[in-house]
Order: sequence, then structure tokens, then C-alpha cells
Amino acid sequence: MIQQRKMKRLLSRSALLLTAASFLTLPLATSAFAGKEGVFLSDSVYFTLDKVSLSVGAEDGSLRFSLGLNNHSDGIVDFNNYGVKVIDANGITYTAKLNEKVVARVKAGETGTFKFTSEVPNNLTPSDLKVDIFQWNNNSTSDIGALSVESAMVETGQTLEQQAVINLKEIDTTLAEETLVTAKLGKSYKVYKDGVWMVYTDLTLSNESSASVKLPDGLELNFQDSKGLTYGAQFVANVGALLPDQPVTATLQAAVPATLDTSKLSLLFSPKGKVKTTLLGTLNAAKTFSVGRLSDKIAYPNKDASDALNGLVMSTSWASAVQQTDGLHVQANVTLTNESDGIVTVPNLTGEFQASRSNVGVTSSDNAVRSAYLSPNESTTFHFQGVVPASLNAEALQLVVLEKQSAAASTTTGASTGTGNGSGTGTGAAGNTDNSKQVASLPVSVTSLAGAGVAGEATTYAAASAYKIGEPFKLASTNSMDSNMDMSLVELGMSVNTDFGYKTVVAKYKLTNKSTTTLALPDFQTDLTNEDGYTYTGVRQTNVAKNIAPNTSYVLNYSYMVPDSEDADKLALNLYDTNRLAVGSFKTEVQPIPETGPISVYPFTIDFDDYSLSATYSKDGSYSYRLRLDLDVQRQAQVITDANFSSLVFEVVDTEGRLLSSKPMTFTGQQRILSGVQFLEFTNIRSEQLNTGSYFNIYEVISTPNGEAKRLIRTIKP
Repeated sequence: MIQQRKMKRLLSRSALLLTAASFLTLPLATSAFAGKEGVFLSDSVYFTLDKVSLSVGAEDGSLRFSLGLNNHSDGIVDFNNYGVKVIDANGITYTAKLNEKVVARVKAGETGTFKFTSEVPNNLTPSDLKVDIFQWNNNSTSDIGALSVESAMVETGQTLEQQAVINLKEIDTTLAEETLVTAKLGKSYKVYKDGVWMVYTDLTLSNESSASVKLPDGLELNFQDSKGLTYGAQFVANVGALLPDQPVTATLQAAVPATLDTSKLSLLFSPKGKVKTTLLGTLNAAKTFSVGRLSDKIAYPNKDASDALNGLVMSTSWASAVQQTDGLHVQANVTLTNESDGIVTVPNLTGEFQASRSNVGVTSSDNAVRSAYLSPNESTTFHFQGVVPASLNAEALQLVVLEKQSAAASTTTGASTGTGNGSGTGTGAAGNTDNSKQVASLPVSVTSLAGAGVAGEATTYAAASAYKIGEPFKLASTNSMDSNMDMSLVELGMSVNTDFGYKTVVAKYKLTNKSTTTLALPDFQTDLTNEDGYTYTGVRQTNVAKNIAPNTSYVLNYSYMVPDSEDADKLALNLYDTNRLAVGSFKTEVQPIPETGPISVYPFTIDFDDYSLSATYSKDGSYSYRLRLDLDVQRQAQVITDANFSSLVFEVVDTEGRLLSSKPMTFTGQQRILSGVQFLEFTNIRSEQLNTGSYFNIYEVISTPNGEAKRLIRTIKP
């Protein structure tokens, strides 16, 4: 807290012998002052209080105001005859310092405006303060009256703000007169970025003088923690010239230790190299840090009052964290909603999953094709995903959303033009660099992922989305999956392999090219997880097409080896891109195979209308089974079927379950399965194997790197 000062004479008669060019006058308009509080020298001459701003820093406060001398008389009124001071509720007075040179003599029918600043303790409120006007009487003074700071602020809708008021003349002595710049903090973030913990803070700067000015090189900014340790802060982009009445919001950055306690952090303004001895202003940064919770809605942090992002609201609307064998799989949706009456632009966002107390960070991008603009009440959602070490849990994670911003800024140096103070000779403060062609990713929100659920709290199955077979998957955007490629699960069947003691699940995925050009077939990974968390990795069919033509569909097969005890009635189907990043998780279950009627072997259905079996004898002493089939084969959908497509295998089995012979059939080529009557010959059956109880198992067979995957689709017992 600053030391309370006794009043000293502020204005000498020589202090107001100034140029008319810097004197602000307003035409006399009685209605303009209607309802305002005034201190009257006479019926036609009075003082009013305007543009009052009370700001508090970490250690001191500042009261800035404009005093209007309204001259309705027929003669000239000389402000040199009067003085100004600030008084608190306890009668303690504080010096009021004139900010700029103005003409003291106010002509008849005009209003003279005089701008003042007074340093006051930071614990005072507007109701505690009054602006007192007195008259010089040789070496004595006499009070004329006082104006309420609170009344003036209420009238204009002003509130108490945390601001630092920096007098640039204390740094740059070449300035012709005092030049005030106010600094106000916006939002602050502590994030792990590029291997270093950083603090980012938005700082709004306002030039209170009448001419443009630049922050001088001699201005130094530092963050200070509770132990008194300081960390140098720099602007991300060059601030450039500050124009009068044109606030500019810039971003500060500082490298800090991971253990930094932001609850007791201050921002210090000082001459370069004098942070320990001379402070020009301080701001309490502690309350500007905030970590949101899931589903919290916040206004998107804009850099400019006229920014195209005004009215945009953001929220981390959903998140999940699921333990898998390769680590903790984390996903989150960030939703932007336009709650304004106009159209807003959609910012370029990336996400980073970070451990809040250790050096772990995983970056994620959503490259989904979306509109560049949002209409009123319209929303868009970014999906981010990553894999972090398995030792972490959701309670220790945060999602940092960053916006890619152009760091373009003016780097012009030299004096600025303007009347009154000759300011603007600096080249920029706090280590500004030429960032005119750089792009920076700056944080716009930090959200704790506590509550997203991990391990036993939320299995993969519990976190999976509801899904109906045949519907297109709603996948997260990824570079390896083109947004014009639709993918769906069209079949999921399971078969028992009694000889080997396990079951085989076969999944069929349909991929459709919705674009007007040929696309590469995506190389995705997949696994199945049951309700208890057991995971079964999918194996892709051996041969696949490389490309898919526009407006066509292609079917891919994956097989999964599962234990004989698996019922497969509650499964989560998990999909990953080539980097093993999750793009979707969906609840599903194995489809039952009908005992009668048509059977689906997508994109075909096969119905066994009739069948009969006969045995024949060969000259070599062996027997053959001849199976007569009357089939009805229909194509369900126009999907490409090539030589890589699955085939059918008919196996004849005796009453003991022993395989006697087999016969393959394909869906392509000259020997393909067709509607109508077909005959299948099963040869080389020995006489002792003939019996009346033999039957046929029909399998769909898929070739995989691990061998053939077989799915039983029908058993025929003639």
C-alpha cells in the first residue's frame, strides 16, 4: 500500500500557460449537464466531474478523472485561480496531478476540460472518494465544494477496475510531458507448451494521452510469485503504436517452473533492470487464472471489442478417459456456439491433453471439413483425442484449447505524429521481436478432465456410443481418414472353432466414397472390447484394393479371435487411425445366424430353397457325395466384389464331427455362386466313412495374415 501523502500545491499559475492547440472546448449546452452534480462559482460558472476511472493494482490504486469548467458567463474564467485535490472518507487528502498541458483561461460560452490523476490506496472504493475544488488566496486556500466520485461513476456506468497506470515519462525522459498508459489484465493460463511450462496473459493497454505513443524499450514486465522470485515476460507479438482512445489487447508470455503457484502471482511494471528497486505499477494476476470444468460454458476470449468472435461461447461438452493396453485413451469434444445476432467466424483450434502436475503433453488436431462461419444459434464441435501414459488418470489431466493466430504486427520505429507531448520515440517494450510473418498457437481455455472416468470407473464399453449396424459411423476427424469417406459396420458374426478351442468373430465394414474423385482406401485399425474390459485385436483381410472410385462402395473384412467363453452380447467396437489414435467407439453385439431362411453374406443374401444328397462309387474304390443345391442368390447393395472378396466353403462332416471332404465356391469368376440348381462333388471318401448321418457345414472364409478366418453360416442335414 502506498504511503498516504499530505496535500501539496498542485497547480501553479505557470503550469497552465499552455498551447491552445491542446485545449479541448465544447459548445455550451445546458442540457448536456442536466442531472449532473456541480460545484458552482456563480449561477453561470460551475465545475462538473466526467470520465472517472478508479483502478486498483496489487499494491496501489489510481483515480483518473476529467474536471469540466463550464463558463456560462460573459467573461473569461481563469482556472489558474483554482486547485484540485482528492479526499477520502477519513479526511485524508491525495494530490491530483494534471495529465496534460491545456489553456487555463476558459472563454465565455465554452467548457474547459482538465484531466487529472491521483494515486490513492488500493483499498478505497468510489464511495470513499470525493474530488475537492478550492481557490487560491495568495498563500492560503479556501474550499469551494466537492464532487462525488461514486455519483460520477454511477452516471456513466463505470465500475472499479483492476488497472495499473504507467507514466511513460518515468522511463523515457525524452517525452515532452507525462504520458499515461493504463494496463488491465484479461484471462491468464498456465500451460505446458513445447516442453516448457508457460504463463500466458492477455493485457489490454489504453493510451490516455492525446497523441499516439509506443511502449519504450526501457519498460520491463515481470511476473512475481509468493516467494518474491520474478520471471521475465515478453509480448508474443509486437504491440506497435498505441492510438488515443484505442485500447489494444496483447498477449504476454513467460517461462515458469511447473510448481509455480498462480494463486499468488503478480505482474510488475518497472524500468529495465530495476524490478527490485522501482515499481511503476503492479497488477494482481491470481484471479485471472481459471480452470474450467466439463460442460462449463465460457465466452470466447476476444482480443478486440470489434472482433468477429464476439458472441461466441465455448464448452468442453464431453470427455472420456479409458485405460487400454497401450496407455490411457483420452477424448474430448469442444463445442462452439454462436449466441449473437450476427454471423461469427470459426477459429482454428487445436487441443492438447496435459498432465497438470508433470511434463506430459499430447497434441491433437481436428481436421474435419466445417464451415468458416456460424450463423446465430448455430454450433460446431471439435473432437480431440490422444494417448497418454497409463500411470495417469483423468483427475490429473487438463485439456488446453489453443487458437492458431497470426502474430502480424507493425515493427515501425520512430516518433509518432501528434500534438501536445512529442511522445512515441520508443521501439516497443518487454523484448518485442518482429513476428510479422509468424503464426502463434495461444491458449483460449483450460478445462480439467476430472470426472471423465478411468479404469474401473469407465470401461471402453461404458464409454462407447450407441450404434445400429448399417448406420455410418460418426468418426473423429483424422488425416488418415478422408471426410468424404463414409464407413459403417454391415455385419458382425461369430463362429465356434471346436478343433482349436476358440471362437472367431468376423466384421464387415462398408466404405463409401462420397466425393467426385478417387480416394485411397484408409488403413485403419480396430479391436473389440467386452463389458469386462477384455480386448481382442482385429486382423485385416490379406488383400484389399488400394483405391475406391467416386460414388462406389467397398467391403473390408476383419477377424477377431476370442475365447470360447465369450458370449459377444456386449461389445465395444473401437476404431483407430494409423497412429493408433481413437476415432470412434461404438456399442454392438454379434448378430445371430438364422437356422432357416435367407442368410446374409453382405452384400449378398443366400437362400437354400432345396437340397438333396446322393453317394456314387468310383472305379478307384472311393466314394463321392453329390450335393444338389437350389439357391436363390440376391445382391443387397451395389458394392464392389473383386477377387479379394470372401468365399464359401462347404464341408461334409460325419456323425463324429470328422471332416470328410470340402468344396470352395466364390462370389466372383466363372465358378461363382449363382441362383438356380448347382451340384457340388465331394470326392475321395472311403467306404468306411459313408454313413447316413453325414451333414454339411457352410462357412464364409476370409484370408488373413494369420490364416483363414471361418464363420459358420448354415448347417445342412439332408
